[in-house]
Amino acid sequence: MTDTVNGVPTSSPEDELVWTQMLRLPEIAELRRRRARVTNTLGGITVVLFTSFLVAFIGFPDQLGATVVLGIPLSLWVVFSQFAGTWVLVWAYFRLSRTYIGPAVDDAVVAVERNRPASEEVAS
Repeated sequence: MTDTVNGVPTSSPEDELVWTQMLRLPEIAELRRRRARVTNTLGGITVVLFTSFLVAFIGFPDQLGATVVLGIPLSLWVVFSQFAGTWVLVWAYFRLSRTYIGPAVDDAVVAVERNRPASEEVAS
């Protein structure tokens, strides 16, 4: 690795070799794949949710202000949907972190400990 501020290497070539070998482990690859899938999916939903909010307020301001649903203007419902949508996405992320990403983390930790070089052993 290189220090991005000073451009000075902060680790030895042996360290780079160890990390490269760790990144090739199937358990690490699976963990990275799961994290990317969750992050990209929820990030995409976030973009769609926010884009729909912007399109509604930019494209249809008169309809949002004039339309009333259950005695509440539609514009307020759209704003509430942003808060509700955000909470649902946060809940989904925490849930998926615990049930989908968590087991892959446990497997990756075991794989890294199993494949750690003898020189890297830590006394407990």
